[in-house]
Amino acid sequence: MINATTQMSLRDAMYAMSLAKAVPDAELLDEFARRYPNHANALTEFAIELAIDSLMHRNDEEDVPVDTDTISPIVSRVMSQFENQLYERRQARAVTPPARAATTSVANPFVDLDRQEFRRLVSQLDVSNVFLSKLRDRNIDPVTIPRGYCRHLAEETDEDFEAMSAHLYAAQESVAAGRQLYKAEGKPKTVPRQTFEQAVRSSGLTEAQQRRLLSFRD
Repeated sequence: MINATTQMSLRDAMYAMSLAKAVPDAELLDEFARRYPNHANALTEFAIELAIDSLMHRNDEEDVPVDTDTISPIVSRVMSQFENQLYERRQARAVTPPARAATTSVANPFVDLDRQEFRRLVSQLDVSNVFLSKLRDRNIDPVTIPRGYCRHLAEETDEDFEAMSAHLYAAQESVAAGRQLYKAEGKPKTVPRQTFEQAVRSSGLTEAQQRRLLSFRD
């Protein structure tokens, strides 16, 4: 029997995968299988289901009747494609140095803010410089960030919810401060990710600010 903690972790992994791409491909599945090895099989099945649903939905939009006799071949074809592509990716990774492996770039809605714009956004969001820096640098574990707060961030920064989610869920990286020049914060660097609550508790926020942030829900 799967306990509640495992169910929550799997649910969050599926949610993150569905946000990353409308139709997952082998590259995305491979990334999530490595990030959540305990759920690799379930995530593979989920990715295949999303791919099949996309094919069925496309048929609906094109007004093509769904023939139940064709569903099984479609499932087999999608599974075969995933298996072949996953095999090719893993073989390539085995002979490719990690430092030269390609990475997918995701837009960072905070990185181009200058110091004045950054401080203005800090005030607008009613947070601290440290907390906003953690969001900018992806130092918060995305699966612990409430959807309600992600939606709030998107609204306050005039970003799409999907774009903001993609930023938060993207791979952590050392983010160049650009024009911001935060002397107090030092040079940005990759650090271990905190949970949302840990980030709230350790960012110099007032008690009222902490209560407000922790009140956001999925």
